Parts: sequence; structure tokens; C-alpha cells
Amino acid sequence: MPLGLSDNLFKRIIAALVLLPPVIFIILSGGYWLTGLLAVGGVIMFLEWCEVTNIPEKPFRISGIFFILASVMLGHILSGANGITNLILVIFLPFLLIILSIREYDGTEGRGLHITRWGGNGILYVILPLISLSWLRGVEDGAIYLFWTFLIVWATDIGGYFFGKGIGGPKLAPKISPKKTWAGLLGGMLLAAIASGVLAYIINWGDITVICLVSLVVAAIAQMGDLLESAVKRAFGVKDSGGIIPGHGGLLDRVDGLVLAAPAMAIAYDYFAII
Repeated sequence: MPLGLSDNLFKRIIAALVLLPPVIFIILSGGYWLTGLLAVGGVIMFLEWCEVTNIPEKPFRISGIFFILASVMLGHILSGANGITNLILVIFLPFLLIILSIREYDGTEGRGLHITRWGGNGILYVILPLISLSWLRGVEDGAIYLFWTFLIVWATDIGGYFFGKGIGGPKLAPKISPKKTWAGLLGGMLLAAIASGVLAYIINWGDITVICLVSLVVAAIAQMGDLLESAVKRAFGVKDSGGIIPGHGGLLDRVDGLVLAAPAMAIAYDYFAII
């Protein structure tokens, strides 16, 4: 591989170089550009969830897609509106259902219960970040908040990858994700804080100390999102949610941290006035 990089890392770098420019452009543009990206991404995420959790039934998939697209449009209409974070919080709390479902799942439940439980969980899982991102883009300085959220997730992933490989050490959650380490978690959090501080300094925005502290918390939450998706895949014996992104697997594998980081940032903005 070029520069002595592993095949997987080389693919990750190429994928990032190709995907980052259009994603950043859409974040900054907002409006229907962002709504379109969220709609396409939401449908892909939902279909990947159905594949991971073994839900091939077309009627349910079609119904789920319709519900997700309707949620994206609702998020577009209510972007930045007062009170929508109450909805986000209501969606966030039932997220515990996924954890409980993982604990109870033994592969023997009937199809009706399986579709209701895992299909319903999947819809919640997908619409939570979609509505959160759409709402966050509509607040004052929304483009900055949205980019900041993505930056935290990206930095957490990058820091986790390199610190985890370079330092190793005790495993973070060996039964869920054997490769993740405490060094990777702390390294990802540290890089997220540094990257956020640099961003704030460059654009002269907010209190850098507060921004770094918030970044540490959101980075930890993003890692929880990563572990949650890993737990679902492990429950169903699946390695990757798909193969749409070279070196990363499926879209769910790429945005798992964003699933929890986006609503966390929205709630922090609305309830705690973080900046």
C-alpha cells in the first residue's frame, strides 16, 4: 500500500477525501440540500438496520421508509423551532428499549414480535439523529453547531483509531467491541477537544474552555453510540452493516457515533445554552 498504509486505512483515507467536501458543502448550505442528504441517508440507514436485524419483509420496509421521509420533512419544517428538543428528548429516552431488546434477544422470538420490536427500534434509531441535525441547523449559528457536531464525531473516530492501535492496553468493552480500548476512548475525546478548540480559535467563536469541555462530553456520548451499534450487530452475528463506504462498511458503521452525538448537542444547546 502507498506510504506503508494498511489496505483498510488507505481505503478510509480515500473515502474521507471523496466524501468530506460535499458533506461540508451541504452542512454550510443547509436548506433543501441538507434535507435531501438526511432523506437519502435516513433511507440507507433504515434499510441497513433491516438487513442487520433480519427484517426482509417489504411492507414493513416501505412503511418505515415513508415514516422516515415524513420525519425528515417535519424536521425541515420545524428547523430551529422552539420546543422541538422536547420531541428529541422523548425519542431519546425510549432508546433504552434497544438496550433492553439486546439483553432479551435470543433468536427465538416470533416474527410479529421481532418486527415490532426491532423494526420499531430501527425507526427510532434513524429518525433521532435526522430530526436533531435538521433542528440544529436552523438555530442561530446553526452551520457552526452542525459542523462542530460532525467534527467531534470525526475526531473521536480518528483519535480512537490511532490511539487505540498505537497504545493498546485494557479493552473498553471486550464483549461488545473487542478492538476498542480505553486508550482509544480517551485519545478520541482528547482529539475532539483539541480540534474543537482550534475551530473556535480560528473562527473566534465562543469560550474555548467551554467548547473543549462540551466536546469531551459529546465525544464520550458518540463513543456510546458506536458501542450501541456494535452491540446490535454482535447480537445478530453481523460484522458490518453494509459495504457502501470502502474501509468503513455500511453507513450505519460510519454514523453510529452521530446517532447519539447529534441529539446530545441539540439538547445541550436548547436546555443548557452551552455557548
